[in-house]
This record gives sequence, C-alpha cells and structure tokens, in this order.
Amino acid sequence: MAAIEGFGNLSEFSPSDFAKLVKTAPKELFAEVLNDPEARTAVLDEVFGRMRNEYKGGKSTKAVIHWKILDKPGGGYDHYETVLDGTECTVNKEPVEEPRATISLNGTEFLKLASGNASPPVQFMTGKIKIKGDLGFAAGLSSLFNIPKA
Repeated sequence: MAAIEGFGNLSEFSPSDFAKLVKTAPKELFAEVLNDPEARTAVLDEVFGRMRNEYKGGKSTKAVIHWKILDKPGGGYDHYETVLDGTECTVNKEPVEEPRATISLNGTEFLKLASGNASPPVQFMTGKIKIKGDLGFAAGLSSLFNIPKA
C-alpha cells in the first residue's frame, strides 16, 4: 500500500501502533484522510483486511455483518461485508449475503472503534453508531476480534 499523507504506510503499522496513531491523531488529519477518496479507500481496505487476521471466533459462530461507513466524499457510504464462518472471517467490498446485523457509523468513529479507541456501547448510546438487525449479536461483536490497545 502506498504511503498516506499524515498516516504513513499503514501496512507497516502493527495493530497497537495503528491504535496509538488513531488515539493521537488530530481531528483535522481524520478529515483530510477520510475526505480524500484514494486515502479513504486505502485506510478502510487496510482495516477491513486486517479483520481476517484478528478474528478469534469459535466453531459455532456463523454470521454476516454489513458495515456502512458514512460520510463518503461525494455522498453515500462505503459498504463492506464481513462473513464469520466458524474460525474464518472473510471480507467483501460488495455485500452479497443477507446480514445478521448492519452497522452504520462515520469514518472517524469506525477508525476509533476498530482501533480500540472508542466504547461500542457509548457510541451506540450517543447515536454515533446505528445498528439494524440482531442488536444482541452486534453488542458482543468486539469480543470476536483481537482489538488493539493504544
């Protein structure tokens, strides 16, 4: 992956280093990266790509989650799908399966969530994250992944 102005080459960051970057980055940097279509795609693809390696689900876990990352430049949202099937997690940029839950949030809140720099219950209670579908499953979703700590 090419270097992203202000973020550097994310593929060289460990999960904990990425969490530290998200924790300390100024709001202006998030806005700059998330408003640049190429940088935004690179960052989101890197984060979703890492989900495969950070998944720690069990044999009985089977679910599809749709992610709507709002505030896409030019309107709309980025749409990703994670498919949890036993011990495997796959990610699709074009959702194809019926979701058990759909999670909608803006890019900054997504990066905070994925890097362990936000509390999912607080994000939900303050309206920063919206969930359609199985709310109970979505509430426990973070326990299925190794979430980095800053």
